[in-house]
Amino acid sequence: MILQTIGHFNIIGFRAAVAGLTDSSLIQRPYVIAGRVGGQDVASDVSPAAVREGIKNGMALAAALRLVKDLIVVQPNHTACLGVNKILDNVVSRYAPVWQNDGAGNIYFDITGTQKLFGPAPDCVCRIQNEILDNIKIDAAAATGTNKLVCKVASRTIRPEGLIEVSRGEEAAFLSRQDITLLPGLGTALMKTIRVTGFSEIGELASLSDSEAFCLFGKKGILLRDSARGIDNSKVMGANNRTIESRADFCEDVIDEMVIRGAITSLAEHCGLQMRKEKLGTTEINLCTLYADGLKAEGKEKLRTSCFLDSDIAAAAQRIFKKTVIRRIRIRSIALSLEGLKPLGFEVDLFEPETEIANRKLQEAADKIKDRYGAGKVIRGIVLAASAKKDIKYPRINADS
Repeated sequence: MILQTIGHFNIIGFRAAVAGLTDSSLIQRPYVIAGRVGGQDVASDVSPAAVREGIKNGMALAAALRLVKDLIVVQPNHTACLGVNKILDNVVSRYAPVWQNDGAGNIYFDITGTQKLFGPAPDCVCRIQNEILDNIKIDAAAATGTNKLVCKVASRTIRPEGLIEVSRGEEAAFLSRQDITLLPGLGTALMKTIRVTGFSEIGELASLSDSEAFCLFGKKGILLRDSARGIDNSKVMGANNRTIESRADFCEDVIDEMVIRGAITSLAEHCGLQMRKEKLGTTEINLCTLYADGLKAEGKEKLRTSCFLDSDIAAAAQRIFKKTVIRRIRIRSIALSLEGLKPLGFEVDLFEPETEIANRKLQEAADKIKDRYGAGKVIRGIVLAASAKKDIKYPRINADS
């Protein structure tokens, strides 16, 4: 049995670091990346110089400007970030068959069984780290260990740069003396409970019994306690070149706008559900429309950030349809595909707007109902209206993923 070996890179203040690459005048100067949360402007990413001045991620922009008079406010450069992520993917792909890039400065990669090619895990990670530095001139905290959770905590202990190895069998001992806030996935509610307990080190959480963990933290308590012990069975999710697609074949060629909109929405729901089951989001949406005379109309929309809501996928697909389908000819089928898939990482998005949190929770609730009772138990109004058309037979959905 081959034992798992994982590597991890953590680029602190990723968007701020990319901004420094694209504008040399920012080097050594305090600057922040502008963001917006709940109608308030915030510093969503902070440069090292700004950190030294006392500015933190999520601080109100007005407060940051009062604290540092010469603070520079920079808008996020999504195109530059995508370019840097492509370079990161290219470098890591030469050493690891499977890697997981969240697009925000965190990359996990599985280097199990690569020792004969690239040497021991620390040597391999060091080689990747040096190549990244040579290619994009950005320092990263790097870690290697037996699972993603241990690597994540380890990289946090040495950030913003350096390399650390947590040896097999030493996971619990390493974690035990670390600050409890370094443990991934601790939301606001859990942190409130932790503050009440007075716990300050991960080891204090790891020492809880099953009953104690359940009494303190509810149904998530045992999982949280096990995480504190360094137990993590999650895999590196390689979304590279993965495509999720589905096709609606109309029983009769159609031109009715409502039926077409209903079909596109249904495709978005079908693909979206499959994508979220794999804990992925999409950055590229493709739509192919087949006319009754055999000709096709194809289009795509590339997104700056990962999309995971059915409503957003459907809206993008509708925009593509309006741009590409210009012939007044009946339609035989519509195919939707989701590409540029990236792992979702809600736990690292500390500044998600409240409206997005509400939409995500609504989507999660709908997914739970579909998973338990079947996809047909939650249907959008446009799909119902389309299927109610008496003169049109509703399309059959074919899963091609």
